[in-house]
Amino acid sequence: MAFPTYVHSVIRSTDAAAWPVEGQGVNECGCTVAANALNLLVHAPRFRKDDFVREAGIFFQRQFGGSPSPITAWLVQRHGFGTHFGNLKKTDYEALLRNLIDRGVPVIIEIGQVMIGSVAVSGQHSILLVGYSDPFTDRSGQLREEYYFVDSQWPGLGAFNLQSNDSDVDGDGVIETFPGNRTMTRQALAEIYPMRTYFPVFPTQAEHDAWYQQNIRVDARIPLFSTLIGRLVTGVSDIWVGARLA
Repeated sequence: MAFPTYVHSVIRSTDAAAWPVEGQGVNECGCTVAANALNLLVHAPRFRKDDFVREAGIFFQRQFGGSPSPITAWLVQRHGFGTHFGNLKKTDYEALLRNLIDRGVPVIIEIGQVMIGSVAVSGQHSILLVGYSDPFTDRSGQLREEYYFVDSQWPGLGAFNLQSNDSDVDGDGVIETFPGNRTMTRQALAEIYPMRTYFPVFPTQAEHDAWYQQNIRVDARIPLFSTLIGRLVTGVSDIWVGARLA
């Protein structure tokens, strides 16, 4: 079985064995999403979220919401893979994310937002972007575009299942298989992704750095102090200057 022809995915196979991912425990999304991303890259269940929780050590505090954003990047890099903690508020985030998917690079993003008073300081929940669609017509005749995710607590904590987003989209009586376990429309992603933080996960740091140097410009208008805060709290402000792959 194959995904619909309009689907782009970091993993082309619909076989469950090609998706060695797992669900999370309470507030474990940052550690679980890192392990899931690495397992997709190595095509095997080599990394476990429980091990990543232990590796995070004192930086994982379940009662306070889990682990801070930079720890996600640290866990990925600690195991020899490449990433960085970035922010896409000032650029064409969809062009960048789709470029990464077309390269076979899964992308960790943070949806929702954590507020301190009236100020949003970070994303609330980490999920793994694994695919997107070209525009297509659904069973109601509406034109739509979608994004596909591995969400380790979707549709609810303890209910993780890769079949959660499979459905008969075109109305022909046959269930279509889609990447990951959660589907969002393009509009829904725009609404649920206000912080625009992201962590592209490459097989090596060298591959990440080569892609970054070719396709990204850091926003030079941001003061040095704000740049430091970005690296630790909101992500480095990245500007997309690349082009979508043919």
